[in-house]
Amino acid sequence: MKTLLFCTSYVGDQAAWTSRYARWVDFYLRHDMGAEQLFLIDDASPQVAQASGLPCLNAQTELAQARHRVQVLRFQDRLGRSARAVYPGWWRSFTHAAKLARTLGAGKLIHVESDAFILSPRLRDRLQSLEEGWSVLWSAHHQMPETAIQVICEDQFEALAAFGDGRWAAHDGRLAEHVLPFTQVLKEFRGDRYSEMKRHRGIFRSKKFDRVPMFQRNFFWQPIPTDADFVTQTVERQWQRCETLQSCFRA
Repeated sequence: MKTLLFCTSYVGDQAAWTSRYARWVDFYLRHDMGAEQLFLIDDASPQVAQASGLPCLNAQTELAQARHRVQVLRFQDRLGRSARAVYPGWWRSFTHAAKLARTLGAGKLIHVESDAFILSPRLRDRLQSLEEGWSVLWSAHHQMPETAIQVICEDQFEALAAFGDGRWAAHDGRLAEHVLPFTQVLKEFRGDRYSEMKRHRGIFRSKKFDRVPMFQRNFFWQPIPTDADFVTQTVERQWQRCETLQSCFRA
């Protein structure tokens, strides 16, 4: 089964490419997810072609030419994001993967956002083994499906396409986690948006302390567990301090 791995992207400058997207490309080139090709589906970034050095095609007119191992599919007009739950730029890039898969004859899409990383062989193997349905992971912290990592098989391409071509606007104000028609949520794997989690202990249990500068120090942020299967919403301080991430990149 031909498999495509993709993320959505917006690359504002060289620093954004280096600190985020280049890491994603490097990681998934070296950690085999069983995908023949990797794609960044881009919301009209001004710098993506220059910063990445990757082949950059028009997302709307050049899908059939997408033959490189890693490349960018760029929309010509930016849709962006106007509110926390109004993000047409992401919706367009995400749903466009259905057209990409059909054009290239793929039977499976693995969607991994550019700040999400699969850390364990057991999760990698499970995602590779999926051949039907629409599967996502689970955020125990937020008690909701984790849409940063998804596997969408061919039997669900029509369901994905049903949100495309502007039809996502019907869901403005709602998070994708509460809208997308997943057929399976894999709750047995450990991982979360650890960058959003803080240690609240003893007399400092109240979240009002989050505004105090001292509580912005790394000590007060929840670390990534050494046995985590995945991590999402990864930020720079985690790259600097997380041995789990560093060991995966050395592998």
